[in-house]
Amino acid sequence: MNKKLISVLFTFALLSGIGYAAAKTVPMRGYGSGIITSATPGPTGVAITATGGGEATHLGKFTREEEILLNPENFTFTGTVVFTAADGSELNCSFAGGFTGATTAAGTYTFTGGTGRFANATGGAYFSVSQSDPQNFTFEFAGTIEMN
Repeated sequence: MNKKLISVLFTFALLSGIGYAAAKTVPMRGYGSGIITSATPGPTGVAITATGGGEATHLGKFTREEEILLNPENFTFTGTVVFTAADGSELNCSFAGGFTGATTAAGTYTFTGGTGRFANATGGAYFSVSQSDPQNFTFEFAGTIEMN
C-alpha cells in the first residue's frame, strides 16, 4: 500500500472513533416546583396535567409539562414529561411511580430522546415529589443521561 492511502485510512479510523467517544453517560440531577392544572376522572384513572419549572444539570433553567394517569385504586401513576431547556431543546421522558405517603410520591424517569441537543438522549433518574397542598408540589431527581 502506498503511504497516502495508509494515511487516509488512519485518519478515517481516528475520526470514526471520535464520533463514538462523544457519547458518554454523565450524572444528572435537578429540582423544581409545579402546579396541577387539571384533573379529570375517567374509566382508566384520573388524567392529570401539570406544569412547572426548575433547574438541572445539562438542562439549566427549564420549564416542564407533564401528563399523568393516576390509578386511584392503588395510588400508582404513569405518564410523560417534557423538559424544555432555556435554549429550546426538549428532553422527553416517561415515568412510573406511586404515592409513598399522603403527600409524597416517588418513581423513575426514563429519558426517551427529544429535540436539539437531547435528540438521542437516553438514561434515567429516580424522582421524589412532595405536595404542599392539593395543587402545588416540589420535586427532585437524580440519575444519569447519555447524549450524543
